[in-house]
Amino acid sequence: MSRSKRGILFTILGGVFWGLSGVCGQYLFSEKGLNAEWLVTMRLVLAGIIMIILTISRQKNVKDVFEIWTDKRDVIRLIAFGLLGMAACQFTYFITIEESNASTATILQYTAPVLIMVFMALKNKKIPESKELISLVFVVVGTFFIVTHGNIHSLAISKAALFWGITSAFTVVVYNLMPVKLMNKYGTVPVLGWGMIIGGILMTVITKPWIIPGIWDMGTWLAFVTVIIGGTVLSFSLYLEGVRLIGASKASLFASSEPLTSTVLTALVMKVAFTGMDILGLVFILFGVTFLSVTKKSDNISD
Repeated sequence: MSRSKRGILFTILGGVFWGLSGVCGQYLFSEKGLNAEWLVTMRLVLAGIIMIILTISRQKNVKDVFEIWTDKRDVIRLIAFGLLGMAACQFTYFITIEESNASTATILQYTAPVLIMVFMALKNKKIPESKELISLVFVVVGTFFIVTHGNIHSLAISKAALFWGITSAFTVVVYNLMPVKLMNKYGTVPVLGWGMIIGGILMTVITKPWIIPGIWDMGTWLAFVTVIIGGTVLSFSLYLEGVRLIGASKASLFASSEPLTSTVLTALVMKVAFTGMDILGLVFILFGVTFLSVTKKSDNISD
C-alpha cells in the first residue's frame, strides 16, 4: 500500500474510533448507569498512563519523556492545558452525549475548525477570506438545522445539550491552540499523555472516581475498554500517523469519518431516529468544514 493510501486509511480509522467511543459513552450512560464525570476522569487517567508508557517504550532516552517537568513555566502551561484543554474538552463532549446523543455531540463539536478560523482572524485582526466566510455560513446554517429543525421558535434538542455542545466546540479551540508551543518543544504524544493524566487527576477532586457507578457486566467492560483504548490510544495513534504520512490539511479532511461513524452507529446501535433536518444539518457542517480544509491549511481537530 502506498504512503498516501496508508495515510488516508489511518486517518479514517482514527476518526472511526473517535466516533465509536462516543457511541460507547452513550451506551454506558443510557444502558449501564454510568455518568460523564466518572467516565471522563477514568478515561483521562488510564489513557494518559498508557500513552506515556507507549512513549517511554519508543524513546531511546527515557529522560526525554520527563523533560517537560524540568521547566517551571512549561509545567504551569501543561497544568493549564490539562485542565482547560484536555479535561474541559472531554467533559463537555461526554456531558453533551449524556444530555442528547453521541451524534449530536460529535457534530456540534465538529464545528470547532470554523471557530478556530474565526479566532485566528480576530487575533490577527484580519477579515476572513471569502472562502472562509462560505465555510462559516454553511456551518452556522447546518448547526441551525440540527438545533431547531428549521423552526426558529423551538429547539429540537434540550437547552442543556445545546449549551454543552457549543461549549464543547469552544473547548476544542482551546485544546488545539493552547499546547502548540509545548508540542513543538516536547512532542505531541508526551504532551497529550501528561495533559490527560493531569486533567484526570484534577477532576478526581470533584468526581471521586473510587465510587464506581453503574451496572458492570461484559457489555459495560467492552464499551469501557473501547472508550479508553479505541477512543483514545488507537484513535490518536492512527490519526497522528496519518498526519505524518499525508499532512495535517488532508488528514483533517478524512477525519470527517468521526461524525459520520457516530451518526450511523447512533442510529443503528442506540436506535436514535434522525429527521431529514438532522441529516441536512450534518451535510452542511461536513461541507463547511471540509471546504475550509481544502481551501486553507488549518489546525488539527481531535476528541
